[in-house]
Amino acid sequence: MKNILICKIGALGDVVRTTSILRVLKGNIFWITSKEALEILPKIKNLRVLTPERINILRNLDFDLILNLEEDENLAKNLSRLKTKKLIGVYFDFKKNKLSYTKESRKWYDMSLISKYGKEKADLLKWKNRKSYQEILFEMIGKKFKGEEYWLNYRIRPSKTKEIIVAIEKRAGKVWPMKVWPYYDELKRKIEKAGYKVFYLKQRRSLIDYMKDIDKANILICGDTLAMHLGLYLRKRIIALFLCTSPWEIYDYNRMEKIINPYLKEAFYRRDYDEKLVKGIKVEKVFEVFQKVVNNSKS
Repeated sequence: MKNILICKIGALGDVVRTTSILRVLKGNIFWITSKEALEILPKIKNLRVLTPERINILRNLDFDLILNLEEDENLAKNLSRLKTKKLIGVYFDFKKNKLSYTKESRKWYDMSLISKYGKEKADLLKWKNRKSYQEILFEMIGKKFKGEEYWLNYRIRPSKTKEIIVAIEKRAGKVWPMKVWPYYDELKRKIEKAGYKVFYLKQRRSLIDYMKDIDKANILICGDTLAMHLGLYLRKRIIALFLCTSPWEIYDYNRMEKIINPYLKEAFYRRDYDEKLVKGIKVEKVFEVFQKVVNNSKS
C-alpha cells in the first residue's frame, strides 16, 4: 500500500479546505499539522496525524508521495531527509539556498510569497486567477476536483428546527486587519429588528466547541475566515464578505452568497488597514442578501 505524506499546518481555514483531498487519496496517509488542527482532522483508519516536532518518526518510512503545502524553510529541509519517490509542492533548493516549488504546484505558488516572479506579479496572477483552491490542489496531484467535500472530525446532523438562527463571526486573524468589517453590530440590530435570533461567535477552548456553536445556527455571516470554512463543512447557508482576499479561490459548494468589496482591487491582499476600503460593503447590501437567503430557505 502507498505511503503518502501531506504537510499542511496553517492557517486553520487552509487546513480545513485541504481535507477535501482525503476523498481521493488512497493508501496510508500521514499528515503534519498544528496542535490546534489535530482535533478536527478526521479519525479514519488510514490517516495518522502528527505535529512538526515529531517528523523524525517518519525517517524509517519509504513514501510514494510527499505533498508539502507549507512555505517554511526548516520544514522543507526536514522533508528533504525523508525517503520519497516524488515530492510535490514546496522544497528547499540547497544549491540556491532558498525555498522553491515543483512544476506541478506552479499554478498555486506562482501566486505566493515565494513566487519566482516576485510579489508584484504574484499578486497580479492571484487577482486574475479564477480557479478555486481545491481545483488547483487536485491538479497538483493529477486529479480533477469534482466538488469533494471537506472531511472533519465532527458528525453533521440535520437541523431539528425551522426557526432562523443567525451566527455572526466578526473577528479575523491579526494578519488581515482589513477582513474585519466595521458594521456587524449595526447589521445584528437590523436582523434582530426583523424578528430573527442572532448571536456572535466567540473564543472557545477547542475547535470542536467552536464548531458546535456554529452548528446552532442555520445561517452564518462572516468574512473569509476559519468560520466560513467550518460553516461550509457543516452545510450552513453562508453570507461571506470578501473585503481584501480572493472570492474566486473559495469553492462555495452552492451554499454561499459572496459579497465582494467594490474596492477589492485596491485592498487586494494588503496587510495594513485603510478605513475607506474596509467600509466598501454597506449594511443595506448585506441585509438585502440576508433576506434573499431567508426567503430561499423557506421555499
